[in-house]
Amino acid sequence: MTQHGGSNSEATEGLDPGEREQLLYALETRFTDHLEAAATTVREAERALEEAQEQLSQALDEEASRAYQSDSLVFMRGAMDEEVEGLYRKTNPKKVRAAYRFLLDRAVDLAAGEVQGFHDDQAAQLRDRTQGVQASREAEARATEALEAARLMQERVHRAEALARQGLDAMADKLENG
Repeated sequence: MTQHGGSNSEATEGLDPGEREQLLYALETRFTDHLEAAATTVREAERALEEAQEQLSQALDEEASRAYQSDSLVFMRGAMDEEVEGLYRKTNPKKVRAAYRFLLDRAVDLAAGEVQGFHDDQAAQLRDRTQGVQASREAEARATEALEAARLMQERVHRAEALARQGLDAMADKLENG
């Protein structure tokens, strides 16, 4: 059996030439994925915040440009009541039939307008809940919180790497200078 020059205590003292660079490379290699993941997370959070801010701006613009809309069916409902009253006043059978056909067409139009108006109102309420000013403000607040949390996480990842580098420096100093 051949003996290696020196005892175990001699082999553990000090750093071999190039060992510090190898250890530094190993440290950097082990942290690369985590540093990149943290940076990616921050970029995604920043992008999400930008999107939330754009959505809020659009919601504010839409709200400001939305003109007052009256219920157009109010007049139609009133006109229908007048048409029914007018039908009672007609004395000529031909005029009664013509007035009734007109009334029937208008009543069908009114019914269609009522159904469409209901669905339009429901869609507008859903849009306000999901894309309206308040929803957009809440989304922006959530995105701001997420960005802050991502930045704090990134700082902690950098701190962990800094601690590892500090530990490497301490070990190298201790081994080289005793």
